[in-house]
Amino acid sequence: MFNKEGIPFFIIMIPFLSIILGALFTMSYYLKLSNENFQVDLKEYKEVYTLQKTYDIKKLDEIIKNKIIIHEEREKKYQYFIIILTSCILVFMFFFTLLMVNIINDIVKKYMSKVQNKEKKLQNLNETLSSKVAVGIEEGKKKDRAMLQQSKLARMGSMISMIAHQWRQPLSELSGVLMELEMSTISKKVNNKQILDSISRSNHTINFMSNTIDDFRNFYRPDKKKEYFNISDACQNAFNIINATLNNLGIDLILDIQEDKKIKGYPTEYAQVILNIISNAKDILIERKIDEPKIYVSIDKNEYSSIVIIRDNAKGIDEKSLDLIFDPYYSTKDSAKGTGLGLYISKLIIEKNMTGELSVENDDEGAVFKIVVVG
Repeated sequence: MFNKEGIPFFIIMIPFLSIILGALFTMSYYLKLSNENFQVDLKEYKEVYTLQKTYDIKKLDEIIKNKIIIHEEREKKYQYFIIILTSCILVFMFFFTLLMVNIINDIVKKYMSKVQNKEKKLQNLNETLSSKVAVGIEEGKKKDRAMLQQSKLARMGSMISMIAHQWRQPLSELSGVLMELEMSTISKKVNNKQILDSISRSNHTINFMSNTIDDFRNFYRPDKKKEYFNISDACQNAFNIINATLNNLGIDLILDIQEDKKIKGYPTEYAQVILNIISNAKDILIERKIDEPKIYVSIDKNEYSSIVIIRDNAKGIDEKSLDLIFDPYYSTKDSAKGTGLGLYISKLIIEKNMTGELSVENDDEGAVFKIVVVG
């Protein structure tokens, strides 16, 4: 049925066998039909001959014998013709089969050659794959380190900016205390009570500024292990960092706690995500010069998850940017104002480190960020 290369011979032999069977069937059918016709003709001839008034039986027998001899000779000629025809067909089909086998063998050999070449390429690829993977992993680590370094620098710049906002009011208060003491000293109206009161106020202000530095230092300290924390506490830590900045810029931060939830994760990283989103909202509100700028933060939960929704009234994100907003190095801000890593790292924190989901969409007023964490 198959040769050594797997060629299905029966596909080639089907027309060959069909022609042979057809020829044999045609020959046998013709012989049967011609004999029947001949017997009918003889019978009719006898009937017609016997109807004559004078007929000779011997002569009739001779005529019939002659007709039989002629018929047999005719059949032999036909059989010979059929044999010659069938032989020609057999010879033709034999050479045709050889031709087809050779053609198919050539096709199969070419196909097998291509397969062998591809197998060799695949083997070569497999041999070098481990080294390529190692190089790719190392390049990926370098890119990750570069992104993290850029992120740290961006956070440092943001932190310094927010510390400046936090310290602006206390520094003004210290300046006022010193000016008051100066004026009292010049006018020689200073007394011990006023000096002690000024010292107390100054100490209080300095303690506030010192606590601000501690808050920022602890806020950006990386978490080492997961712990249980309330969503509202992590959000409040983020608010404490950026509240002064928002107040100085005239941006209202509106908090709505419908139902708090305790989850297990990294509280400072979670707070950094909240801070990143609020900081981005602040930047776009200022950039677009929105009247009565507002940022809404809603805290809620369902049976399994905590849900935090942060929305603003900055008229939303461009539709072209919605699918790219979480990509690394993609930023809608000017290159001097953003690195394009804040939301990318935020998504990594929520979805990779805390097995949650961070998504964004637009509503009638602006952008809506949704943070869902199972806990």
